[in-house]
Amino acid sequence: MESRTLGTATDGQIRATLGAMSAVVAPDAAPPRRGAQLIAATPQGVFGRTLRLDGPVPVVPPDLLPRALGADPALRARAGELVAIAALADAVIEPDRLGLVLDYAAALGIEAAWVGQVADLAAGRYDRALADMVRRNTATFPGLGDPHGDPDLFPYSGRTDADKRVAAAFAGLEAYPHGSFGHAFWVHFRRHGFRFPGQEGAFRDAFAVPHDGLHVLSGYDTSMQGELLVSTFTGGMHGRDALAAHLLPVILQWHVGVEVNGIGAQHGALDPRKFLVAWQRGRTQSVDVLDPRWRFFTVAPRPLEELREDYEIPALADADRASGPEVNVTAEADPAAA
Repeated sequence: MESRTLGTATDGQIRATLGAMSAVVAPDAAPPRRGAQLIAATPQGVFGRTLRLDGPVPVVPPDLLPRALGADPALRARAGELVAIAALADAVIEPDRLGLVLDYAAALGIEAAWVGQVADLAAGRYDRALADMVRRNTATFPGLGDPHGDPDLFPYSGRTDADKRVAAAFAGLEAYPHGSFGHAFWVHFRRHGFRFPGQEGAFRDAFAVPHDGLHVLSGYDTSMQGELLVSTFTGGMHGRDALAAHLLPVILQWHVGVEVNGIGAQHGALDPRKFLVAWQRGRTQSVDVLDPRWRFFTVAPRPLEELREDYEIPALADADRASGPEVNVTAEADPAAA
Protein backbone atom coordinates (compact mmCIF):
# COMPACT_ATOMS: atom_id res chain seq x y z
CA MET A 1 0.00 0.00 0.00
CA GLU A 2 1.06 3.58 -0.62
CA SER A 3 1.37 6.14 2.12
CA ARG A 4 -2.08 7.33 3.05
CA THR A 5 -1.48 11.04 2.62
CA LEU A 6 1.22 13.44 1.59
CA GLY A 7 0.35 15.56 4.59
CA THR A 8 3.96 16.43 5.38
CA ALA A 9 4.31 18.51 2.21
CA THR A 10 4.85 22.21 2.88
CA ASP A 11 2.64 24.96 1.49
CA GLY A 12 5.49 25.86 -0.85
CA GLN A 13 5.75 22.31 -2.18
CA ILE A 14 1.99 22.16 -2.72
CA ARG A 15 2.00 25.48 -4.54
CA ALA A 16 4.90 24.30 -6.70
CA THR A 17 2.90 21.21 -7.66
CA LEU A 18 -0.09 23.38 -8.52
CA GLY A 19 2.19 25.66 -10.55
CA ALA A 20 3.35 22.72 -12.65
CA MET A 21 -0.24 21.57 -13.13
CA SER A 22 -1.16 25.11 -14.24
CA ALA A 23 1.39 24.91 -17.02
CA VAL A 24 -0.41 22.03 -18.73
CA VAL A 25 -4.12 22.82 -18.34
CA ALA A 26 -5.92 24.29 -21.32
CA PRO A 27 -5.77 28.09 -20.90
CA ASP A 28 -8.86 28.62 -23.05
CA ALA A 29 -10.85 25.55 -21.98
CA ALA A 30 -14.61 25.83 -22.25
CA PRO A 31 -16.61 25.62 -19.03
CA PRO A 32 -16.67 23.75 -16.71
CA ARG A 33 -12.87 24.05 -16.93
CA ARG A 34 -12.04 20.76 -15.26
CA GLY A 35 -8.31 21.50 -15.27
CA ALA A 36 -8.83 24.56 -13.10
CA GLN A 37 -11.19 22.57 -10.87
CA LEU A 38 -8.54 19.87 -10.46
CA ILE A 39 -5.96 22.43 -9.37
CA ALA A 40 -8.40 23.94 -6.87
CA ALA A 41 -9.29 20.51 -5.43
CA THR A 42 -5.72 19.18 -5.14
CA PRO A 43 -4.58 20.79 -1.84
CA GLN A 44 -7.38 19.15 0.13
CA GLY A 45 -7.90 16.08 -2.07
CA VAL A 46 -4.26 14.99 -2.24
CA PHE A 47 -2.43 16.72 0.60
CA GLY A 48 -5.25 17.01 3.13
CA ARG A 49 -4.69 20.75 3.43
CA THR A 50 -6.71 23.91 2.97
CA LEU A 51 -4.78 26.36 0.85
CA ARG A 52 -6.07 29.75 -0.19
CA LEU A 53 -5.65 30.36 -3.90
CA ASP A 54 -6.16 33.96 -4.99
CA GLY A 55 -6.45 33.99 -8.74
CA PRO A 56 -4.43 31.91 -11.21
CA VAL A 57 -1.59 29.87 -9.76
CA PRO A 58 1.82 31.06 -11.04
CA VAL A 59 3.44 28.56 -13.37
CA VAL A 60 6.50 26.70 -12.10
CA PRO A 61 8.54 25.53 -15.12
CA PRO A 62 10.11 22.07 -15.32
CA ASP A 63 13.66 23.21 -14.52
CA LEU A 64 12.56 24.85 -11.25
CA LEU A 65 10.19 22.17 -9.99
CA PRO A 66 12.74 19.65 -8.63
CA ARG A 67 14.32 22.19 -6.29
CA ALA A 68 10.90 23.45 -5.17
CA LEU A 69 9.73 19.94 -4.30
CA GLY A 70 12.91 18.61 -2.74
CA ALA A 71 14.22 15.06 -2.90
CA ASP A 72 11.23 13.12 -1.51
CA PRO A 73 10.55 10.48 -4.20
CA ALA A 74 6.90 10.01 -3.17
CA LEU A 75 6.18 13.72 -3.48
CA ARG A 76 7.96 13.90 -6.82
CA ALA A 77 6.07 10.88 -8.13
CA ARG A 78 2.70 12.27 -7.06
CA ALA A 79 3.46 15.67 -8.54
CA GLY A 80 4.34 14.07 -11.86
CA GLU A 81 1.11 12.05 -11.83
CA LEU A 82 -0.96 15.14 -11.08
CA VAL A 83 0.66 17.03 -13.94
CA ALA A 84 -0.18 14.17 -16.32
CA ILE A 85 -3.80 14.09 -15.14
CA ALA A 86 -4.09 17.87 -15.37
CA ALA A 87 -3.02 17.75 -19.01
CA LEU A 88 -6.06 15.57 -19.81
CA ALA A 89 -8.54 17.09 -17.36
CA ASP A 90 -10.11 19.35 -19.97
CA ALA A 91 -10.85 16.29 -22.13
CA VAL A 92 -8.45 17.23 -24.92
CA ILE A 93 -5.31 15.44 -26.09
CA GLU A 94 -2.94 18.26 -27.00
CA PRO A 95 0.57 17.13 -28.03
CA ASP A 96 2.35 20.28 -26.86
CA ARG A 97 0.91 20.03 -23.37
CA LEU A 98 1.69 16.30 -23.21
CA GLY A 99 5.21 17.13 -24.32
CA LEU A 100 5.45 19.50 -21.38
CA VAL A 101 4.29 16.68 -19.08
CA LEU A 102 7.27 14.69 -20.34
CA ASP A 103 9.57 17.61 -19.57
CA TYR A 104 8.34 17.64 -15.99
CA ALA A 105 8.75 13.86 -15.70
CA ALA A 106 12.32 14.07 -16.99
CA ALA A 107 13.19 16.93 -14.65
CA LEU A 108 11.83 14.95 -11.69
CA GLY A 109 13.61 11.75 -12.72
CA ILE A 110 10.35 9.84 -13.15
CA GLU A 111 10.63 6.67 -15.23
CA ALA A 112 7.22 5.13 -14.50
CA ALA A 113 5.26 3.26 -17.15
CA TRP A 114 2.80 6.11 -17.61
CA VAL A 115 5.60 8.30 -19.00
CA GLY A 116 5.95 6.03 -22.02
CA GLN A 117 2.19 6.03 -22.52
CA VAL A 118 2.07 9.82 -22.46
CA ALA A 119 4.97 9.93 -24.93
CA ASP A 120 3.01 7.65 -27.28
CA LEU A 121 -0.14 9.76 -26.95
CA ALA A 122 1.84 12.94 -27.64
CA ALA A 123 3.32 11.37 -30.77
CA GLY A 124 -0.07 10.16 -32.01
CA ARG A 125 0.75 6.50 -31.35
CA TYR A 126 -2.63 5.86 -29.76
CA ASP A 127 -2.80 2.15 -30.53
CA ARG A 128 0.52 1.52 -28.84
CA ALA A 129 -0.38 3.57 -25.75
CA LEU A 130 -3.81 1.95 -25.39
CA ALA A 131 -2.46 -1.57 -25.90
CA ASP A 132 0.06 -0.99 -23.13
CA MET A 133 -2.69 0.26 -20.83
CA VAL A 134 -4.80 -2.83 -21.49
CA ARG A 135 -1.85 -5.18 -20.86
CA ARG A 136 -0.90 -3.43 -17.65
CA ASN A 137 -4.49 -3.36 -16.42
CA THR A 138 -4.83 -7.07 -17.18
CA ALA A 139 -1.65 -7.84 -15.26
CA THR A 140 -3.11 -6.34 -12.08
CA PHE A 141 -5.95 -8.91 -12.07
CA PRO A 142 -4.46 -12.29 -11.06
CA GLY A 143 -5.48 -15.03 -13.49
CA LEU A 144 -7.07 -12.74 -16.08
CA GLY A 145 -4.39 -12.73 -18.77
CA ASP A 146 -3.74 -15.35 -21.40
CA PRO A 147 -0.17 -16.62 -22.06
CA HIS A 148 0.50 -13.47 -24.10
CA GLY A 149 -0.71 -11.14 -21.34
CA ASP A 150 -3.92 -10.21 -23.14
CA PRO A 151 -7.22 -10.34 -21.22
CA ASP A 152 -9.17 -13.58 -21.51
CA LEU A 153 -12.51 -12.16 -20.44
CA PHE A 154 -15.20 -14.58 -21.63
CA PRO A 155 -14.14 -18.20 -21.04
CA TYR A 156 -17.48 -19.77 -20.06
CA SER A 157 -19.88 -21.80 -22.17
CA GLY A 158 -22.16 -22.48 -19.23
CA ARG A 159 -22.40 -26.10 -20.33
CA THR A 160 -19.42 -27.82 -18.71
CA ASP A 161 -19.60 -29.29 -15.22
CA ALA A 162 -16.89 -26.90 -14.08
CA ASP A 163 -18.81 -23.88 -15.39
CA LYS A 164 -22.00 -25.06 -13.71
CA ARG A 165 -20.23 -25.45 -10.36
CA VAL A 166 -18.83 -21.93 -10.59
CA ALA A 167 -22.20 -20.45 -11.52
CA ALA A 168 -23.97 -22.36 -8.72
CA ALA A 169 -21.53 -21.03 -6.13
CA PHE A 170 -22.28 -17.43 -7.12
CA ALA A 171 -26.03 -18.02 -7.43
CA GLY A 172 -25.89 -19.41 -3.89
CA LEU A 173 -24.96 -15.97 -2.59
CA GLU A 174 -28.69 -15.19 -2.63
CA ALA A 175 -29.03 -17.28 0.53
CA TYR A 176 -26.29 -15.43 2.41
CA PRO A 177 -27.46 -13.20 5.27
CA HIS A 178 -28.92 -9.86 4.26
CA GLY A 179 -26.31 -7.20 4.94
CA SER A 180 -23.45 -9.55 4.15
CA PHE A 181 -20.86 -8.75 1.51
CA GLY A 182 -21.82 -11.88 -0.45
CA HIS A 183 -25.53 -11.07 -0.52
CA ALA A 184 -24.80 -7.46 -1.52
CA PHE A 185 -22.64 -8.83 -4.35
CA TRP A 186 -25.56 -11.04 -5.50
CA VAL A 187 -27.96 -8.06 -5.39
CA HIS A 188 -25.49 -5.96 -7.40
CA PHE A 189 -25.37 -8.61 -10.12
CA ARG A 190 -29.11 -9.25 -10.24
CA ARG A 191 -30.14 -5.58 -10.26
CA HIS A 192 -27.82 -4.94 -13.21
CA GLY A 193 -28.58 -8.16 -15.03
CA PHE A 194 -24.98 -9.32 -14.99
CA ARG A 195 -24.39 -13.00 -15.55
CA PHE A 196 -22.50 -14.79 -12.83
CA PRO A 197 -19.10 -16.29 -13.57
CA GLY A 198 -19.67 -19.76 -15.00
CA GLN A 199 -22.71 -18.71 -17.03
CA GLU A 200 -22.46 -18.36 -20.78
CA GLY A 201 -21.27 -14.90 -21.76
CA ALA A 202 -20.19 -13.92 -18.24
CA PHE A 203 -16.96 -12.15 -17.42
CA ARG A 204 -14.20 -14.34 -16.05
CA ASP A 205 -14.28 -14.49 -12.26
CA ALA A 206 -10.71 -13.16 -12.12
CA PHE A 207 -12.09 -9.84 -13.37
CA ALA A 208 -15.74 -9.81 -12.30
CA VAL A 209 -15.16 -10.67 -8.64
CA PRO A 210 -12.60 -7.98 -7.75
CA HIS A 211 -14.07 -5.32 -10.07
CA ASP A 212 -17.68 -5.72 -9.04
CA GLY A 213 -16.66 -6.54 -5.49
CA LEU A 214 -15.01 -3.12 -5.39
CA HIS A 215 -18.18 -1.50 -6.73
CA VAL A 216 -19.91 -2.97 -3.67
CA LEU A 217 -17.15 -2.16 -1.18
CA SER A 218 -16.47 1.37 -2.44
CA GLY A 219 -20.10 2.36 -2.96
CA TYR A 220 -19.63 3.56 -6.54
CA ASP A 221 -22.42 2.69 -8.97
CA THR A 222 -22.13 1.63 -12.63
CA SER A 223 -22.87 5.00 -14.17
CA MET A 224 -20.27 6.40 -16.54
CA GLN A 225 -18.84 8.44 -13.68
CA GLY A 226 -19.13 5.51 -11.29
CA GLU A 227 -17.00 3.35 -13.56
CA LEU A 228 -14.35 6.05 -13.70
CA LEU A 229 -14.41 6.43 -9.92
CA VAL A 230 -14.29 2.72 -9.07
CA SER A 231 -11.30 2.25 -11.37
CA THR A 232 -9.63 5.26 -9.75
CA PHE A 233 -10.35 3.73 -6.35
CA THR A 234 -8.89 0.43 -7.59
CA GLY A 235 -5.69 2.11 -8.77
CA GLY A 236 -5.29 3.86 -5.43
CA MET A 237 -5.86 0.60 -3.56
CA HIS A 238 -3.47 -1.49 -5.64
CA GLY A 239 -0.77 1.17 -5.89
CA ARG A 240 1.52 -0.50 -8.42
CA ASP A 241 1.14 0.90 -11.93
CA ALA A 242 -1.89 2.89 -10.74
CA LEU A 243 -1.74 5.62 -13.35
CA ALA A 244 -0.69 3.43 -16.27
CA ALA A 245 -3.05 0.53 -15.56
CA HIS A 246 -6.13 2.16 -14.03
CA LEU A 247 -6.35 5.95 -13.92
CA LEU A 248 -5.19 7.01 -17.38
CA PRO A 249 -7.24 4.32 -19.18
CA VAL A 250 -10.51 5.40 -17.56
CA ILE A 251 -9.80 9.10 -17.98
CA LEU A 252 -9.32 8.45 -21.69
CA GLN A 253 -12.29 6.05 -21.96
CA TRP A 254 -14.90 7.88 -19.89
CA HIS A 255 -13.78 11.51 -20.09
CA VAL A 256 -11.62 12.26 -23.12
CA GLY A 257 -13.63 9.94 -25.35
CA VAL A 258 -10.89 7.59 -26.59
CA GLU A 259 -11.90 3.95 -27.01
CA VAL A 260 -9.67 1.80 -24.79
CA ASN A 261 -11.34 -1.54 -24.14
CA GLY A 262 -14.14 -1.95 -26.65
CA ILE A 263 -17.07 -0.97 -24.41
CA GLY A 264 -17.71 2.44 -25.94
CA ALA A 265 -15.94 5.73 -25.32
CA GLN A 266 -17.76 8.49 -23.49
CA HIS A 267 -17.13 12.14 -22.72
CA GLY A 268 -17.05 14.31 -19.64
CA ALA A 269 -17.20 11.90 -16.68
CA LEU A 270 -14.32 13.43 -14.70
CA ASP A 271 -15.40 15.40 -11.66
CA PRO A 272 -12.03 16.50 -10.25
CA ARG A 273 -13.02 16.59 -6.58
CA LYS A 274 -14.81 13.23 -6.69
CA PHE A 275 -11.87 11.79 -8.62
CA LEU A 276 -9.35 12.86 -5.97
CA VAL A 277 -11.62 11.57 -3.20
CA ALA A 278 -11.85 8.16 -4.93
CA TRP A 279 -8.08 8.03 -5.42
CA GLN A 280 -7.46 8.86 -1.77
CA ARG A 281 -10.14 6.44 -0.51
CA GLY A 282 -8.46 3.66 -2.49
CA ARG A 283 -5.04 4.56 -1.11
CA THR A 284 -6.49 4.45 2.39
CA GLN A 285 -7.94 0.94 1.99
CA SER A 286 -5.71 -1.45 3.93
CA VAL A 287 -6.49 -4.69 2.05
CA ASP A 288 -5.75 -5.10 -1.66
CA VAL A 289 -8.43 -7.29 -3.23
CA LEU A 290 -6.14 -7.70 -6.25
CA ASP A 291 -3.67 -9.56 -4.05
CA PRO A 292 -3.63 -13.18 -5.29
CA ARG A 293 -4.05 -14.31 -1.70
CA TRP A 294 -7.41 -12.53 -1.27
CA ARG A 295 -10.35 -14.96 -1.36
CA PHE A 296 -13.85 -13.71 -2.07
CA PHE A 297 -15.76 -16.64 -0.60
CA THR A 298 -13.76 -16.41 2.63
CA VAL A 299 -15.06 -12.89 3.33
CA ALA A 300 -18.43 -13.11 1.52
CA PRO A 301 -20.37 -14.18 4.67
CA ARG A 302 -19.15 -11.18 6.67
CA PRO A 303 -21.32 -8.10 7.22
CA LEU A 304 -20.54 -5.55 4.53
CA GLU A 305 -20.19 -2.62 6.93
CA GLU A 306 -17.91 -4.64 9.19
CA LEU A 307 -15.73 -5.56 6.22
CA ARG A 308 -15.52 -1.93 5.11
CA GLU A 309 -14.43 -0.99 8.61
CA ASP A 310 -11.81 -3.74 8.77
CA TYR A 311 -10.49 -2.73 5.34
CA GLU A 312 -10.35 0.90 6.56
CA ILE A 313 -12.42 2.19 3.66
CA PRO A 314 -13.48 5.77 4.38
CA ALA A 315 -17.21 6.43 4.35
CA LEU A 316 -18.51 7.82 1.05
CA ALA A 317 -20.23 11.18 1.49
CA ASP A 318 -23.33 11.75 -0.62
CA ALA A 319 -21.63 14.67 -2.36
CA ASP A 320 -18.82 12.37 -3.49
CA ARG A 321 -21.03 9.65 -4.97
CA ALA A 322 -21.16 9.14 -8.72
CA SER A 323 -23.88 10.92 -10.64
CA GLY A 324 -25.61 10.15 -13.90
CA PRO A 325 -27.67 7.25 -15.19
CA GLU A 326 -26.48 3.68 -14.78
CA VAL A 327 -24.99 2.57 -18.09
CA ASN A 328 -24.28 -1.06 -17.29
CA VAL A 329 -27.75 -2.56 -16.96
CA THR A 330 -28.87 -5.45 -19.18
CA ALA A 331 -32.27 -6.75 -20.22
CA GLU A 332 -31.86 -9.50 -17.61
CA ALA A 333 -31.82 -7.02 -14.72
CA ASP A 334 -34.15 -7.53 -11.77
CA PRO A 335 -34.63 -4.09 -10.16
CA ALA A 336 -36.50 -5.68 -7.26
CA ALA A 337 -33.67 -8.00 -6.24
CA ALA A 338 -32.96 -7.62 -2.54
